[in-house]
Amino acid sequence: MVITLIALAALLYGFHATRRLSKLELRLSLLERQLRLLHSQLFNPTEPTQASPDPAESVADAQPSMPSAHVDNVPSPSECSNYEQETVIEKQPALSETRSTEHVSVSSLVTHEKSWLEKQAGRFVTNFREHWLVWIGALAMLVGSGYLVQVIGSQIEFSPLMRVLLAAALSLTVIFAGEWFHRREQTVQTRAMRWKEFTYVPAAVTATGLMGVYCTVIFAFILYQMLSPGLSLLILAVAALTSLALSMRQGPLMAVLGLIGGYSAPLWINSSEPNYFLLAGYIAFISIAATLLMQFMRKAWLAPSIALPHMVWMVMMIAWIPQQLLFSWLILYLSLTLYLLFLVPRMGWLLHPRYRHCQRRWSHSPVFISVAMTFMVLQSVTKIDQLTLLHILYFYGLLMAVICLPALRKSWSLRVFLPTIIAGAVAVLALTLVCDALYSLQWQSVIWSVFALCIVVIGLRLFSQARHDSSAFTTRTLLVLVPLISLISLVYLDVFIPDYAWSWTVFSLCISGGYYLLARRFHSLSEHCSGIVHGMVVGCLWVWLNDIELTMAIAVQILVMTMQIQHRIFSPASWIVKVAMSVLVLRLTLLPFVPAWQPAANANWLWGVVSYFPALFILIYARTRLKIINTELSNWFEGACLHLLLMALFTQTHYALTGQYGYWGAIDFTSAIIFANQALVMGLIYSYRSQFAQKLTPIYQGYSYLLWGVFAGLMLLLNTFESPLWVNHVSAQALPIVNMLTLGWLLPASILAVVVAKRWPTLAIQRQWLAITSAILAALWLGMSIRQFWQSTSMTLWQPTGMAELFSYSMAGLLVGGVLTWYAATRHVPILQRVGVAILAGVALKVFLWDVSSLNGFWRAVSFLGLGASLIALGWLFQKLNRSLISTTEAQSLKP
Repeated sequence: MVITLIALAALLYGFHATRRLSKLELRLSLLERQLRLLHSQLFNPTEPTQASPDPAESVADAQPSMPSAHVDNVPSPSECSNYEQETVIEKQPALSETRSTEHVSVSSLVTHEKSWLEKQAGRFVTNFREHWLVWIGALAMLVGSGYLVQVIGSQIEFSPLMRVLLAAALSLTVIFAGEWFHRREQTVQTRAMRWKEFTYVPAAVTATGLMGVYCTVIFAFILYQMLSPGLSLLILAVAALTSLALSMRQGPLMAVLGLIGGYSAPLWINSSEPNYFLLAGYIAFISIAATLLMQFMRKAWLAPSIALPHMVWMVMMIAWIPQQLLFSWLILYLSLTLYLLFLVPRMGWLLHPRYRHCQRRWSHSPVFISVAMTFMVLQSVTKIDQLTLLHILYFYGLLMAVICLPALRKSWSLRVFLPTIIAGAVAVLALTLVCDALYSLQWQSVIWSVFALCIVVIGLRLFSQARHDSSAFTTRTLLVLVPLISLISLVYLDVFIPDYAWSWTVFSLCISGGYYLLARRFHSLSEHCSGIVHGMVVGCLWVWLNDIELTMAIAVQILVMTMQIQHRIFSPASWIVKVAMSVLVLRLTLLPFVPAWQPAANANWLWGVVSYFPALFILIYARTRLKIINTELSNWFEGACLHLLLMALFTQTHYALTGQYGYWGAIDFTSAIIFANQALVMGLIYSYRSQFAQKLTPIYQGYSYLLWGVFAGLMLLLNTFESPLWVNHVSAQALPIVNMLTLGWLLPASILAVVVAKRWPTLAIQRQWLAITSAILAALWLGMSIRQFWQSTSMTLWQPTGMAELFSYSMAGLLVGGVLTWYAATRHVPILQRVGVAILAGVALKVFLWDVSSLNGFWRAVSFLGLGASLIALGWLFQKLNRSLISTTEAQSLKP
């Protein structure tokens, strides 16, 4: 009883606060009016002002009277002078305005840079700061009304009938009070138009009463069973229609609060066994009434305000409802949800595509609603233990309704519904996979048969749309969606249900026949339809053929397409030729990297020849046929032939050196060396080819960078974990120079040196970095070759270093440094000269710091003598070079 009194007191205090707030708003408006009148009387004395009568005087006698023209508080002279200065500035010539045009335009551009979301968020923050008292107060009254009805229904010690009557009486009293308040507000001219805004106070009072009515009906039916389901729904319908009428009278705030109260009313009723049919019916009535209100008020923001809470309630009820009631509940209310939320907002109750709706792009998203419907369908499917034929037909029919119902009246739909075709097709595919995973043993054939029928219906729906809509989106969807879904399904069946793969292949080929007939109907799509047919054939070949047969089949199909283009017989579009070529090139490129595609360990060299060269010859022949007809395609063929030729040569080279075709099967020292050289050379070739390409330039450049990245990674591997200085990969008994060190270090160094010298294209990589890399690789090769020559058992660092080896390092350094220094001096290359001098300085330090302690006897003497002789000889050469330069300069100066 105490809680009830507290709730009543809180409700009455809310009414009192609302009334006080209304009075404060009235007084504020009067003060603003008086301030404007005072301003006009003070600063415009020559213009007679006629004060219009204030309507508030007839309403409240206690309000202060209007001030006269005489005012005691006259502004100071400084204030008047400031105002005169402002008026003078305002009356300046238009020249100042023209000077500020640039500033205004810039500010307007900055304003336009704000996104729609930022603008809406800014408006909401501004409105919340101004009207948060009304909004928070209205929400508090709604919550208080719900708590009050809950207290009356559960804690007051009256009979159930008296509890229901008391709650209903209080709710109706509040509604009447809100209506009386509304009529009183309409009598005041300054406040009469506030009902169109979101700050109308009477709407908060009326919504509080409606919240009480909703809660009263729900707990009267659920807790006390005093009302039959039909009578309960009738009362709720009347309440919803009343809310509709009151929202039209009292404005958008009433609509918002009515939606909040209507959708949240069931949360205030505690029941262990709720009636899900009545609850869903109640939510449906609220949504229907709100939809009618949206159509009458023409407010787009009502659509998401209806859709979001409605779908949340549907998802929660699907999760809570017992399984034995689920399917009958779905037939009634999930279907109604699809109709009410997905179709009615944009097409009206009669589903007319030319219905004049009020929706905007953001207010009603058919794609979002279709995705939500898909989620609810999948949620329902996973909850059903025993699937029946009726269940299968209903779930597939509901998803197909998402696709077909927008075009029910005119065989075409609005373009805003076109993405839902894609969403619906994906939903049907997801439903098929889920049903097959959960109920595959019992209904497998039925599920896939219904899915095939759905694919046909989707194709007919797209065909019907394309007859009336020539947009690019419609055309692309017609060409791509159905073949893509059928091929995805074929791959799934081939992996998980091989018994159905043959029948689905036949179905896919029948779809190809349908696209052939489509090409006969739409001649403008003939090339694309031919491409779709070839694409379906390529997909089927990929599923059913393997190894060399698949490679040859794709190559032959490319040849057939080129013959069709040459003779103009159902010629395919160029994009399908490029796709088929890309598939072939991708397969042959990945051939050395995928172990499943490679032959057994006992295969011979003939396997690589048969795998690459027949396809290569077919592409070369096709290029010769297309060179005159289609230059762009011939360039694609040229690039593909070049790539396949390089792959064939390098694969065979790899097999000849390692005895295996796989690169990643066992990456060892030899494989890494071969693959690194291949990557370097292929990257250079593609960078050179990119200079003459047009549309393929980004592809060539990207592939070049990829290959050079692989080269850098492999060289890093060869100089760290697989280095011959750490692992005994190169035998000390091997022939000098003619070994893997030359292939792994000297060969790429030589290639990079030639690239720098010949100035071959290297894209965005600077030549100095290539020169540095070449020098480092050459130095590593020289050092490791010297160690391999002098070591007898192993060239790893764990073996001791002899005096002859140390002396050889010094001599090699002197030789290299001297040659570089002399070459740079004669060619006038200062950077190279500094490098040579640095090498000589390093050798000198080595001799004086290392050799003096490591070498003994003869080797120590020879080391110092060799260093001295080399430096003296180099100095003598520099002196001779300087004398020749001086004599040349003097001879040139003596010439007249």
